[in-house]
Amino acid sequence: MSEVGIRALKQNASSVVGAAADGETITITDRGRPVAQLTALPTSPLDALRTSGQVRRARQALSAVPAPPPGPDLTAVLLRMREDERY
Repeated sequence: MSEVGIRALKQNASSVVGAAADGETITITDRGRPVAQLTALPTSPLDALRTSGQVRRARQALSAVPAPPPGPDLTAVLLRMREDERY
């Protein structure tokens, strides 16, 4: 993440916007005080969710997650519970 002052932004707007379009987050400052951030627009719904913080990248590949232990079929368990409640 880089910072750019308002004066420098006015003088180099196209290069600053180009850097933001390439994925860099740029903090715009006014006399050294941060006042805004310039970022690229998300290109997909997943990017939008990631940018907003609602989702994040996986820490490990899905293939690395162990399979659940074998057990009774959940559908069968729920059907049995329903039958037990009725009678």
